[in-house]
Amino acid sequence: MSNTIDSVQNNSSSNVIEYDDAQVDLYFKMHKKIHSKKAETGRSYNNNLLLQFEDIKELHLKTIQSIESLRTARNSINIQIAVSHNEGETEKFNSFEDFEKHNCTSPNPTENIIFRYDFIFYDVESGKIEDYRVTNEVRSRVAELEQIEKEAPPFISKAIITGLITKTANITIEYDDYVKARHFIAMFDEWVKGCDESKNIQFINYLKKVSHLIPRFGRLIILALLALFTAAAIDSNLINPNLTVKFIVIYASVLLIITGLADTFLRKTEASIDSYLAISYININKGDAKLIKKYLSRNTSSFIWALIGIAGTICVGVLTNSVYDLIKWLLLK
Repeated sequence: MSNTIDSVQNNSSSNVIEYDDAQVDLYFKMHKKIHSKKAETGRSYNNNLLLQFEDIKELHLKTIQSIESLRTARNSINIQIAVSHNEGETEKFNSFEDFEKHNCTSPNPTENIIFRYDFIFYDVESGKIEDYRVTNEVRSRVAELEQIEKEAPPFISKAIITGLITKTANITIEYDDYVKARHFIAMFDEWVKGCDESKNIQFINYLKKVSHLIPRFGRLIILALLALFTAAAIDSNLINPNLTVKFIVIYASVLLIITGLADTFLRKTEASIDSYLAISYININKGDAKLIKKYLSRNTSSFIWALIGIAGTICVGVLTNSVYDLIKWLLLK
């Protein structure tokens, strides 16, 4: 028996397929191209994006225009859109028109939106059929942190959670030609730069890095001031052996009260600084609007409580200058 198979014959001799037939060769080439691992590139962003529906629509239109600039017919572009909400709800659409009709009254905030574009086109210059996949993703930082806060163990403070840096946008391209892939990254970068952003206060970012030192050093400063002012004002003629014990008891009590007050104000200042969040969101439904309002209100409260904490600490520091007068009054009472 021959070890070479020259043909496969069906019921009719007219349907004989030769092994070196062009169609079989084309089949193997297509199979190899479809199942081969494509090269990939992309870029991520941490910008504090404030995204409305019009911004999302603009990104879609820019992506379609970029694809069509490669002489790709619009009807040959396969589009898939996935919208994820808090509480694990996900909705999928096969066209932007269906997504546009999406229920904007949803009470669940939008966590992220993923646009995936698959398309193939014929490159006239190289004579090759090229295959691409462009994936655009935008994320709501406030929605993600809200979900993390709900799922986090009770011992993890909100200050730690708000310190997490989350990506707000990214693009990934699976490509055959790197130059064409860079074209999509440039388009996405231009779109990000054109979006509204919340201000990132650098001073607060710096304070967050050292906020854990505020209670420690603040407490030491208050105690040092208390000791300094009391030692400078003490009257040795007044503190006789009969009043020594009473002085020690009163001074220790005042020391505990002063330390407790200072510690309360200092820790409140630390927590307020750590809980401040640079707002970044997607606003396309009622749940988003409600959550955005909550975080804006929380930032305002953090700012106010930080001012109260600082003012309270200053008042305690000033009070240490009058501690000895209070002790003297109690001793002579």
